[in-house]
Amino acid sequence: MLKTDHVDLWQMHSIENQGDIDRILGPGGAMEAFEAARQAGKCRFIGFTGHFDPEAHAALLKAYNKWDTVMMPVHAADHAYLSFEKTALPVAKESGVGVQAIKVFGKAFLLRSLSPTECLKYVLSRPGVHVAICGAGTLGQMEDNIRTVQNFKKMTPEEIPDVRKRAIAGAGVYTGPMLEYWKKKA
Repeated sequence: MLKTDHVDLWQMHSIENQGDIDRILGPGGAMEAFEAARQAGKCRFIGFTGHFDPEAHAALLKAYNKWDTVMMPVHAADHAYLSFEKTALPVAKESGVGVQAIKVFGKAFLLRSLSPTECLKYVLSRPGVHVAICGAGTLGQMEDNIRTVQNFKKMTPEEIPDVRKRAIAGAGVYTGPMLEYWKKKA
């Protein structure tokens, strides 16, 4: 149906815990199928996704050294609760793994205190992030995202603390499990 004999990127979805890691990397696990597919030319790159536990992401990145990509939440409030930015992003960067940032707008909760441009610029200014996957409910929102990237300039080190502070303390934005309900409960 896709009219192709391969995919560019094949990702394991929603890694949550050590049990997932053990099943993926163990005998008969998903990694065997992924490696066979790559060897057969059925996929060019392999990766994994998740938004539940930054420790699980870091552990999987360390347990297998042939990842091409990882998809994880990165946004301006992440630093305040079970932080992927602090825990998994540095491991991915050190390993040379391509990082796809999700939840850039915090499922729109961050838009109560930050502009879409601030959210996107924050994520794209993080060391190790290669792409930000953004939702857009309207054509105008998509055009705004495109304009932000076309005119992109990294945030300065002086801008980062202000954006982080407003992300967790402004206009009805709540930190932790109320904002980031997709993460495990600490």
